[in-house]
Amino acid sequence: MLSRLAESFFWIGRYVERAESTTRLLQEHHQLLVEDRTVSEGAGTAIVLEALSMPHAHVSTRAQFIDAVVGTEAEASTVMGAVFAARENARAVREVLAGEVFESLNSTYLLLNRRNVPSKNPGASLHQILERLLVVNGSFEWEMSRDESYLFWTIGRALERIDMTARLLNLRHEELWFEAGPTTTLRAAAAVTPFLRTGYALVPDEVRAFLVLNGEFPRSMLRSAATAEEAVRGLERQGVTGSEELLREIGRMHSALEFADRDADRTIINSLIEQTQQSAARASELASEAFFRQTGTIVWSH
Repeated sequence: MLSRLAESFFWIGRYVERAESTTRLLQEHHQLLVEDRTVSEGAGTAIVLEALSMPHAHVSTRAQFIDAVVGTEAEASTVMGAVFAARENARAVREVLAGEVFESLNSTYLLLNRRNVPSKNPGASLHQILERLLVVNGSFEWEMSRDESYLFWTIGRALERIDMTARLLNLRHEELWFEAGPTTTLRAAAAVTPFLRTGYALVPDEVRAFLVLNGEFPRSMLRSAATAEEAVRGLERQGVTGSEELLREIGRMHSALEFADRDADRTIINSLIEQTQQSAARASELASEAFFRQTGTIVWSH
């Protein structure tokens, strides 16, 4: 497989996951700010922007918060920027991308580009954007052959999911909103029903442990690490060489999570979150070094 194709599929996976996770977080956190006025808008918006590595010095209201996180095409950490970057990468591999995958991604971009998200009442618009992103993921799952392109997309999505879950947990909703915080965290990860089915108490420590160490929930750190490892091994089975260092890094990350104590105290859980996020970043760099083009090419904004 050409390195430019592998790189584009990897980043399509990352950007689509980033857009979806950021949209969920924006939707749920905005609702929290509306319903619970015990925390000022300035403080409530700053913690999200800081977790997403976005500037927040001039953001102090909910309206400014919506505008900042929806963002522009030039800012890849925002919803608009991530969708635009995914679409640009999809255009680069359109000859090998299933038609409905590109069409669903393009329609998501056009929805964002033509219809501004109203800053006063963004709920319906954000829900529509989220639905379109779910169609993108569904189209990819249903229509793409399980070849190298699918595996690179899966690795990118899994690593981004680890990073976004870590950012969500680093918000520590429960510290400012003790009662509503745990539920908001779960809703932002689409995890309310899966968590309730476990029978664990709806308290901060149990929520954090679930999103880090649950092996069945697809957005948990453990399940995402396992998915990434399975995809790298899939590349090896298909004869793709050069993945040894990447597999070693992801394997260590997976093992650290799999053999962690489910009842560990919050200090250990917090350490696992930090270590796993750092390991995912190293794995992304190793994937780039092993598989992607290095010189004389277009540099995408990651």
